[in-house]
Amino acid sequence: MGDPYTRITDSILRQIETAGPGAWVCPWHRTHGSLPRNALTGRTYRGINVLSLWCGGRAGGLNDARWATYRQWAELGAQVRKGERGTGILYYRDLTNAVDPAIPSPGDSERRFIARSSTVFNAGQVDGAPALPETLTPPIDPTPVFDRFVAATGAVIQLGDAAAYLPARDAIRMPTRERFHTAEGYCATLAHELVHWTGAPHRLARELTTRFRTRAYAAEELVAELGAAFILAGLDLASTPHPNHAAYIAGWLPLLHADPRALVTAAALASHAADHLTEQASCSSASAPYLCATTTKAFDVSPPVPEGSSSAPRTSS
Repeated sequence: MGDPYTRITDSILRQIETAGPGAWVCPWHRTHGSLPRNALTGRTYRGINVLSLWCGGRAGGLNDARWATYRQWAELGAQVRKGERGTGILYYRDLTNAVDPAIPSPGDSERRFIARSSTVFNAGQVDGAPALPETLTPPIDPTPVFDRFVAATGAVIQLGDAAAYLPARDAIRMPTRERFHTAEGYCATLAHELVHWTGAPHRLARELTTRFRTRAYAAEELVAELGAAFILAGLDLASTPHPNHAAYIAGWLPLLHADPRALVTAAALASHAADHLTEQASCSSASAPYLCATTTKAFDVSPPVPEGSSSAPRTSS
């Protein structure tokens, strides 16, 4: 069966590779938003668990964002239907009793964590699930909501020929909106660059060379792609592939096959980037009305961020 990292990563890789070369579709590219959340606690899942649950939902044709363990559904008065297959998630026990191993702190080198797996079921797999509360209707045009969110982050956006984060200027270069076929494509591209923007030394200082060595560039692009998907899902907007998606996959897919923990690490860093942008936006009703309701961190925690993966500036396109 392998360790928990391998099992979760393998299930996600199977979905990525289903379409075959030249027609890649990743589980985080979605026609609608919403982050998976725990049905009992109401908290959103983070990191690799978001990807795992998106995969499980896609494989089972499940559209409900609510997930819970067998016992948690029972607490809610619901019953998992016989024969339903659950989806695996990871959680981490901090053997040093730290509050949140996803947040680095002094003395991290002495902390010890152990990964554990659990199985959860979607609301579409149970009888008697509580009725969904009324929610805000996602906007038909995503750009006004997204624009307010971007403005609230304080990122400097400059017009240019190709999308990229420019470290020397600490600015994001973006083509005009008319250059994009869809509003969703524009939002996905800018969200991708915003994640790169979070990696500057005076923000998250994300440096991946120590952890990923020669594949640091591919790892950073994976972090940016995942982070963009998390941001757009939090805003309840669709997520579409970055224009260079096929080229990026060619770079990071071999990494995921060779290193089962790479996807877990990248997803954790992507969650950190999305958290940072959300905090920058201050979750004001004027900037991110859809994100504010879903930013509570999940009961399961992201893995500890490895040494040397703090966040370097980089140019992407």
